[in-house]
Amino acid sequence: MSREASRQPVRTCVACRTARPQRELLRLARTPDGIRFDTSWRLPGRGAHLCPDPRCLEVAARRGAAALRRALRGGSEAEVLAALAAIRDDGHTISAQGDGPATGSDEDVQQHQVPDGTVRSENA
Repeated sequence: MSREASRQPVRTCVACRTARPQRELLRLARTPDGIRFDTSWRLPGRGAHLCPDPRCLEVAARRGAAALRRALRGGSEAEVLAALAAIRDDGHTISAQGDGPATGSDEDVQQHQVPDGTVRSENA
């Protein structure tokens, strides 16, 4: 790993719990105006991160977007679901090949889910 790559901040996807460099993830921010999809990475407020994988967006939207609301420490279900819809509508998800927006078929989507019962530790 290059020295520059090792200095990049690492964040964890709220849906699949995969740690990745910050710039490889999508960011939602809880601002004074509500929950917003942060395309510029400059919005103030608490942030939550998601992989640009359609499956992660689906997982994040389940159960009333509880994991995202918990990560953002607030926000209504409607606000979070609207922000997720903005990500989907703007075409910010990628295909398994990484060559553009995903078509939505299972064959095009890269799977990276953590098995049930797996415990992640930052020290492992």
